[in-house]
Amino acid sequence: MSEKIIIVTGFGPFAGHEDRNASWEAVNLLPDVFHFRKDAYKLRKYQVPVIYEEVNRILPQIWNQKPNLVVHVGVNGTINTINLEHFSYTFGYSKPDFAQHYLPSDKITLNGKHANDKECAMLKTNLNVERMVKELNLETNVECCCSTNVGNYLCGYIYVKSLDVNQDRTLFVHVPKVNEPYTSEQTMATIYNVIGKCLEQLAAEQKLS
Repeated sequence: MSEKIIIVTGFGPFAGHEDRNASWEAVNLLPDVFHFRKDAYKLRKYQVPVIYEEVNRILPQIWNQKPNLVVHVGVNGTINTINLEHFSYTFGYSKPDFAQHYLPSDKITLNGKHANDKECAMLKTNLNVERMVKELNLETNVECCCSTNVGNYLCGYIYVKSLDVNQDRTLFVHVPKVNEPYTSEQTMATIYNVIGKCLEQLAAEQKLS
């Protein structure tokens, strides 16, 4: 029987977030096991440096484990909600990373399921973000939003790269800075609830095997 695995990533320090990155602060608090229905999923957490080459190195390690779900988490210092991202673009990556390295081109070369689609401008998760946000806002005291603005920095980069591997099992979540307004514990709890919502959808669509 294949191992049941959930992988959640947060980012390390970068400009404006040198002391701590709210995404990793929350992700690191998640439990090592996630119980869903009768199954126990191993929950593996990765801190990803804000460096393009590190994303390129880590993502194959993640997907080679054949995870049931991958949730990437990043910080957005301009929001005060927890945002579930619909999609990511394949172009516009012209900023240097935290190591001051640039990509060879601002257009992402897709190497996964969309490798032959040279005109592809964006990739969208197949998870129902709208339904998740609606349910979370009814069930919790943390405000969640649907977003179409993952950005064209490392957040967008890691998301589009993972979506190129599997659009059914990938989601990106943007979180605000620590205590603006949510504590790391509140943000962690919301990410935990998001994972549960993702698994519910995948189970309903018979995509968890």
